[in-house]
Amino acid sequence: MAKDLPYFKFFCSEWNDGDITLETYEHQGLFINICSYYWSNECNLHFDKLIKRFRSCEELIDDLSAAGLFKIKQDRFISISFLDEQREERDEQSKKSSKAGIASAKARKLKKLQQETNISLTQIEHPLNFGSTETQPLREEEKRRDKKKEDNIINNSQFIKKCLDNKQWIEVIAMQNKIKIDVIKIFITTFENHLITMEEQKKSIKDFKVHFTNWLSKQNLSQFRVKKIGKTNQI
Repeated sequence: MAKDLPYFKFFCSEWNDGDITLETYEHQGLFINICSYYWSNECNLHFDKLIKRFRSCEELIDDLSAAGLFKIKQDRFISISFLDEQREERDEQSKKSSKAGIASAKARKLKKLQQETNISLTQIEHPLNFGSTETQPLREEEKRRDKKKEDNIINNSQFIKKCLDNKQWIEVIAMQNKIKIDVIKIFITTFENHLITMEEQKKSIKDFKVHFTNWLSKQNLSQFRVKKIGKTNQI
């Protein structure tokens, strides 16, 4: 965290109105140094390490602890509440940014495939949303799955990448369904948005492929059929 954000928020009003101003200037100077050291250690600092870092200041450190300006937990690690709050806020922002980055990357990949194949995104999304009678009863269940799907988005993306890298498997699926290979890739890419989440212990690349194959067979693929899948359609 110190590498990603080498500074923490310092609010003058909170400092001036806080209990720290009841202490001596010597205590105040030591405390702000402890805060800096705590932040640079990713808010993960053992009390023994703190004592070694600020040698000959044991009495002042005891005074700050007694005043409640920082806590010593049962595992002997210290806790400075206002910095811990900033750390949690930073971690939450990092998670949101990561999810947004994954979503953006998926959108760019889908757009690139769309441009390469000259197939409208609407053409793909329409059969995905309405072509299968199996998806209709699942609308209520989708709300319940949303939270779990967020947690599994990285794993699902990894499965999709492995599928896209397996050219032989894609060629077989394309031949079986009489659809171009690049169209199959688009279906695989958009499949995550319609994935029926499997139980975690059963989730594997093999399960993912089987589930996709079964799901694809229930889609309305007539508008994507070609008379023959040959070398000219392969990538």
